[in-house]
Amino acid sequence: MVADPADVVLDMLADTIDALNKGHSGDETVLDHLSKALEADRALSVYVDGADTFDLVAALPSTQEAQPLYDHMARLGAAAFPQHVTIEEVPGLGFVVFVMIRPDDDAAPIEGFGRIIALGRPHPFDPASRHILERTCRPLSMLWPQAAAAFAKDRAESIDFNITGRELQVLELLAKGLLATSIAARLDLSPRTVHKHLGNIYRKLGVHDRLVAVGIARAAGLLPASASAPNRGTPDPHPHDPHPASPPLGGASH
Repeated sequence: MVADPADVVLDMLADTIDALNKGHSGDETVLDHLSKALEADRALSVYVDGADTFDLVAALPSTQEAQPLYDHMARLGAAAFPQHVTIEEVPGLGFVVFVMIRPDDDAAPIEGFGRIIALGRPHPFDPASRHILERTCRPLSMLWPQAAAAFAKDRAESIDFNITGRELQVLELLAKGLLATSIAARLDLSPRTVHKHLGNIYRKLGVHDRLVAVGIARAAGLLPASASAPNRGTPDPHPHDPHPASPPLGGASH
């Protein structure tokens, strides 16, 4: 008997929020709840980066047992999952459902910013199972920024982000609270060039948010932990900067 969707969502949210508050991404918690509710025998969660490649975050019951599911997903690529819920029958895997989780913000960039949850089981997913999955999409989208930040900070400890010297200069000024035009003035660059560097920084760190980028850079040792906003006694040369230091939509320079 399929579990009640409301119960599944509420229990999953409560445990996931608890995991996020402890600094974890919450993916294992989500997989555990959905696997039990849908009687799936394997499940995994991946994050999609700007190059359309996957970072495996969690797998049940083990990475080895979920590997065939991951391999199938990697062959298809993220573009194969344009909808929130996609169900298919895969030879050798049985019936598989893919759930695309995106930011709960229509203005947020989609490229390089998403999570895909996949679950597999030997028998078909019925309409009740699909209903549970559709009910989980919105809550998980709302929790996405916290989950992405937790995962990125964990990853920062073991990855070489290949930040260039100039990108590091931009990142240091970004951490001090300067905006794009102000950074351009400090480094004698054009605002367009600064936006290009910012786009590269966000892509390499796997984020789309200034505060998260700075937090990850500090966690990775790229910035000192004591980095702070500029001294109030030192006026910003461009106090009314109309171009905030945020990632350009779709990665384009402005």
